[in-house]
Amino acid sequence: MKHIKDKNQIEEYYNQFPLSDYFGFDIQPYITVVQFEPGDLILKEGDEPEFLYYLVDGRAKLFLSHDNGRISLINFLSAPCFIGEMELIEAQVTSNGVKAITACTCFAVRITSCKEKLLNDTTFLRYLCVLLGKKAIGNSYNYSRNQSYALDVRLATFILLTATNGYYRERHTEVAEFLGVTYRHLLYVLACFVKTGMLEKTPQGYHIVDVKKLKRIADENK
Repeated sequence: MKHIKDKNQIEEYYNQFPLSDYFGFDIQPYITVVQFEPGDLILKEGDEPEFLYYLVDGRAKLFLSHDNGRISLINFLSAPCFIGEMELIEAQVTSNGVKAITACTCFAVRITSCKEKLLNDTTFLRYLCVLLGKKAIGNSYNYSRNQSYALDVRLATFILLTATNGYYRERHTEVAEFLGVTYRHLLYVLACFVKTGMLEKTPQGYHIVDVKKLKRIADENK
């Protein structure tokens, strides 16, 4: 995590993303601007978060580790959105893991500095209720979509969502579970994408060769 110290850059973020709309008190004295590189942990699994984050730029993934060592992808987060709100309201004490997929820029609100203000702020809590409702609806939509579309459509969408710098690198076992398909079926469709020239398998991951064709397939999901 890198803290942004350039005052002009910080002011630019404040002007572009006015957090004041979400709070009934002046939140600016309690926030800093931070950046994460792809692969950095925004929230470490099992920790009690120090910060409530507001993602202003970038994409991240939410995951959960099991006792048997397996990892499950839970959801994907795209700007703008809050990260760590479930822990703030103590719906869960410790966090699931959140990892940056792309470079991410966040406002970071140090929880210990204003927790009581946050939990008694009706403006913020009202917004949070709407946010959590939309997440629940989104999860239902994702489940329905996984039941309704062919794997090539869903996988094309997934690849475009998770790729960084033109490469797709997600673990097959996690992706198969997230998409609700067998490992073998997933590998078969990936091999078809390679055979048709959309992807190229390299030591760095799957290189996206034909992004337009991949998008055309993914658009069937809309």
